[in-house]
Amino acid sequence: MMSRLWLVATAFTTVFLSASAQAFDRDMIIDTADGPRHALVTNAGSGPHPTVIVLHGALGTGAGTARATGFAEAAARRDFAAVFPDGLDRQWNDGRSGKAGGPDDIGFIRSLVQRLVTDGIADPRRVYLAGISNGGMMSFTLACKAPELFAGIGTVIASMPDGIEPCAARPMPVVMINGTADPMVPYRGGEVGLRGGRGRVWSAEQTAGFFARRDGCGSRSVVALPHQDATSDTSVAQITWRDCKVTGGVALYRIEGGGHALPGRRALAPRLLGPSNFDIQSAEVILDAFDLDRSL
Repeated sequence: MMSRLWLVATAFTTVFLSASAQAFDRDMIIDTADGPRHALVTNAGSGPHPTVIVLHGALGTGAGTARATGFAEAAARRDFAAVFPDGLDRQWNDGRSGKAGGPDDIGFIRSLVQRLVTDGIADPRRVYLAGISNGGMMSFTLACKAPELFAGIGTVIASMPDGIEPCAARPMPVVMINGTADPMVPYRGGEVGLRGGRGRVWSAEQTAGFFARRDGCGSRSVVALPHQDATSDTSVAQITWRDCKVTGGVALYRIEGGGHALPGRRALAPRLLGPSNFDIQSAEVILDAFDLDRSL
């Protein structure tokens, strides 16, 4: 029964929510100690461009994430290259406590970034990470363990994996989107999974506060965003840390009553995982922050 619940709970990352096919420029293959690894790449024209690497959730794929989440379209509108790698066995080894061993995903992403730069696709000063659920946790792990590679990160329904310390994250813009009623990745931190047992994470606000301190931020404000969908009981509070050392600083979009779902996209199994929210579009708010940083 638990296995079935886990499959349902994470399968939203594989659902194609858009009927339109996504065209990819290439399937990039990276040789690693764990065997050949794949990443789908959409270029942004000739020459190096700002690039976002999007990490899927557990049981997801790069192709499914490109089609389902809006990141490919948001990147194209901003003249960003977009890259959608595949985790082995459709998961990422994010270093969560209780998940020892596994593939060297840090090494894989490091090699992927190097290849993107060498092939003239990515501007090495403007490589960003975005991740969903397990992919968001992996994004935090990479910010801690390979901070020199990335100019910023954005995560959805994810928090910092517990046990990742020491974390060498450097100042960078960070955007987080978390639901207060998420039954999989608890907003207040603790055990991951419908019944726990899948490692632990920090709370969303502890995670955001950690990066705010790294960014040297000062004041903190909370603003209720306009409610766009009268059929939903969810709402969005934007928590922003200002006066930071980096443009964009840190922002946490707290989805009041939101579940384990990607805001702006239909929730799968809302009775089990909780509702989505349509007041914001996850890919848009994350790419907006990256685009602002790009202008400097």
